[in-house]
Formats: sequence, C-alpha cells, structure tokens
Amino acid sequence: MKQFLAIITVVAAICLQCQAKTFTLCNLVHELRKQKFPENEMRNWVCLVEKESGRRTDVIGPPNSDGSRDHGLFQINDRYWCNDSNVPGKECHVTCQQLRTDDITAASTCAKKIYRRHGFNAWYAWRDHCKGKSLPDISRC
Repeated sequence: MKQFLAIITVVAAICLQCQAKTFTLCNLVHELRKQKFPENEMRNWVCLVEKESGRRTDVIGPPNSDGSRDHGLFQINDRYWCNDSNVPGKECHVTCQQLRTDDITAASTCAKKIYRRHGFNAWYAWRDHCKGKSLPDISRC
C-alpha cells in the first residue's frame, strides 16, 4: 500500500508540473501587455517575475518566517492576499490556487492591487535584485 501511495504521489507531482507554464521573456512581456501593465513599468515587472518565480505560474515558495507562503508568478503572500482554501478571500478575494494557474488574470489583478498600495517595495526580490540595478532588455519583444 505504501508503494502504491508513493507512486500516486509521484504521478500527481509530475502532472502538476505538466500543467505549469514557464513563460519565455517575450511571452511574459506580451502577456503583461495583454493584462494592461503600464509600459513604463514593464521592465520592473519582468524583473520582479523573473526573480520571484523564474517566470513560472505554479511556484509555491517555501514557508516564510510567519508560516505564510507566496504563490504563483508574482509570489503573492497568502497571509494577506489570497485564501489557501477553496473559498476566495482575503484582500484580493481569490484562492491561492487561482494565483497559480496559467491564466494569470487573477494574479495580475492582485499584483496590481498590491503595487497600488505598496509599490514594488512589497516584493523582496524586486528590492534585492531589481531596484537600482540593470533591468531586463525587452526591446525585442
């Protein structure tokens, strides 16, 4: 029975990886434009996504010091912004699963809400790796 459960767990993990999307640089830029992110902030958003999630939609970060976790492309925290159950909730009125789908509409809406309140400084990866640094070249996108 233990071997069967181990096999099911491995298969489930592989299937979840199959459903994840990893954006190329230009695909990410095109998708962010589609989601109406401002062009004058685009390089900062691309840098943030690259450093937070590696452009992957399925990422769940390791536990933070308070036990919360970060979800999806923008690594949005479940303590304040999404509900880690099947019921949408918290500040963005979404489930954390909705932030980890290939359709990034909910994640984009939530990320823009966080940005309106706190700016890019809400994301540690942006502060540590993007702020005042060379930003990604998106001129070919």
